[in-house]
Amino acid sequence: KKQFETNFKQIREEFQKYFKTLFAGGRSDLVLVKNMEESESEQTENQTEQKTEAAKIKDRLKSTVYSGIEIEATPPGKKLKSIGMLSGGERAMTSIALICAIISANPSPFIILDEVDAALDEANSIRYSDIIEELSSKSQFVLITHNRATMEKASILYGVTMGDDGVSNLLSLKFESAEKYTNR
Repeated sequence: KKQFETNFKQIREEFQKYFKTLFAGGRSDLVLVKNMEESESEQTENQTEQKTEAAKIKDRLKSTVYSGIEIEATPPGKKLKSIGMLSGGERAMTSIALICAIISANPSPFIILDEVDAALDEANSIRYSDIIEELSSKSQFVLITHNRATMEKASILYGVTMGDDGVSNLLSLKFESAEKYTNR
């Protein structure tokens, strides 16, 4: 329980930070949703069982057992709170903020993200790539993308290109090596 609360607090703080970075402002929060009390039909069913079992259930419900997490997101200039009221692009950016918060709080050795930035425009892609560049000090990223802003931050590019003859060729480019050739 203590570990969960510590990690949740850290993820919540990181989520708020990344949300403000991606949206250039706004407010966001993660809220724990507690279990609700038993419904009347469940109470009637429990009365037929032994009292000790009903008491156990009530005690468990009164404890700090959580049933989920509510995401609150208010982009700058809007008065929304529910994530269901956001546009598709705003939902994508809110999701990216949450993913980045989880990665920041509990980094993995490597992370694969497939077309996460596909719904982002140029300005938001730049903010996203800045966040990924910051997180790359904690984890190694493999990003599948067509986004120019994201590719500019990469240290190595792998891709497939098609020549004039219609044959696909694999492409591998280390930017560090490429700079040596271009800056002679």
